[in-house]
Amino acid sequence: MAAWAGRVILIGVSGGADSVALLRLMAEAVDDNSRSRMWAIHVNHRLRGEASDGDLAFVRELSGTLGVNFRSFCLYPAQLEQQSAGLGIEAAAREARYAVFEEAAHEVEARYLVTAHHQDDQVETVLHRILRGTGVAGLRGIASARQWLPGVGLVRPMLPFTRTEIIDYLQSCDQDWREDASNQTLEFTRNKIRQQTLPSLREDFGSQVDTSLVRLAEQARQCQEVIDDLVNDLYETAVWPEGDGSVRVDLRKIRRQRTYLVQELMVRIWTERNWSRQDMSQVAWQKLAQLAMSSQQATTDMLPGAIRALRDGDFLILQR
Repeated sequence: MAAWAGRVILIGVSGGADSVALLRLMAEAVDDNSRSRMWAIHVNHRLRGEASDGDLAFVRELSGTLGVNFRSFCLYPAQLEQQSAGLGIEAAAREARYAVFEEAAHEVEARYLVTAHHQDDQVETVLHRILRGTGVAGLRGIASARQWLPGVGLVRPMLPFTRTEIIDYLQSCDQDWREDASNQTLEFTRNKIRQQTLPSLREDFGSQVDTSLVRLAEQARQCQEVIDDLVNDLYETAVWPEGDGSVRVDLRKIRRQRTYLVQELMVRIWTERNWSRQDMSQVAWQKLAQLAMSSQQATTDMLPGAIRALRDGDFLILQR
């Protein structure tokens, strides 16, 4: 906590065991001055009626007891349902939640956003991505820390701890929490993994299932760091952003590169241009890399997100 002393910190608090433990641990680890710079941020999704309102009241009261500032935001179910058409309600709620966090970060000039993701979340995330299909980057799972907004870091200090350890801590200090009944439904894939898939794997293979998936995430993180360094060098020498929003890629610079590295370069371009990657499947990335490395001199393709790829001699031109 010494590194955070004197900084304005947002803490995402739903009222569940994980975020309640996070709020208590952070509030109790600092002095009054640092605590006065902490903000418990609660988002009421209004998806569970009175239960959602009860969560809000609980977090407000706990924040006051701990001497932490409190800020709440309410969302509208109709808006979430409309946004969920292409994402699913869970993903839409997450996007809306982080949009609220961003608004709060600007309002209070926060330096960090802290969330309560823990080791069980990491295990579920990695397994989910394996089942859904992912590359090395996806296997990294949840990052313990990263830049979230310019000048604002996203930190997850609970990642080393299991949910069992978190519950034990709360019980040891006689701290209540709120239970979200929607976590018990099998309607959502994550819940199926949590309640059915992982318990079955643990029964057959023991606790090494969790250990192996956490280790895989760490190894993938280290591999991706190497890949990112190579992509950064390639980006600097081969990619030329244009004033009209398009991007020109010098194909002579990538001709002898591995296909996977070229594919990762394309992902980097999408990220830099802030183009949506939502509809870009693994097949679409592979197809784009093949287009870049093809021997054909003039080829045009239309990619998801209305991005046009034009192969023109020694250059690949990408534009919305």
